[in-house]
Amino acid sequence: MAVRIDIDALRDAAGVEVCAAADRLTASGQPAEVVPVGGGASGLVHEVGRPPYEVWVGVTADGFTAECDCTTETDLCAPAVALTAAALADGLAWSSTATPQADPAVDPRVAELTVLARGLPARRLAALVAEWAATDPVWEGALRAQAGQPAPLTATEPDGN
Repeated sequence: MAVRIDIDALRDAAGVEVCAAADRLTASGQPAEVVPVGGGASGLVHEVGRPPYEVWVGVTADGFTAECDCTTETDLCAPAVALTAAALADGLAWSSTATPQADPAVDPRVAELTVLARGLPARRLAALVAEWAATDPVWEGALRAQAGQPAPLTATEPDGN
């Protein structure tokens, strides 16, 4: 059976309510960028008053599949639909062998701790990461890099004054 990959198929798969929420995200300029990853599309979707969601969408024999950091329990959430619509508009070359980002082999210990971390409230997880970053320059650099911020100047670097 062939899978249809267009905006109508996306809207049919997601439903009216999810599409309305996705349309609001799109109207606010989200996602700002679509990146081809693993035969699908990846991007960050920013929603007012919430941390950005990392989203990946691909197409398999069963249709659209998505991974998103949001807490929605649906297969296609609003951030995923907004990303998919943007990828369709950009003419992304979808792959029939799309591989979700979470599928590649992961160290079992990392997988276990990831599940544990997902169970924490976002504020507690953010505070925990910040506590570690405040005591470890490597953690701080990794956190800043993930957030798209430059590393702070060290005591040995001139600040231009």
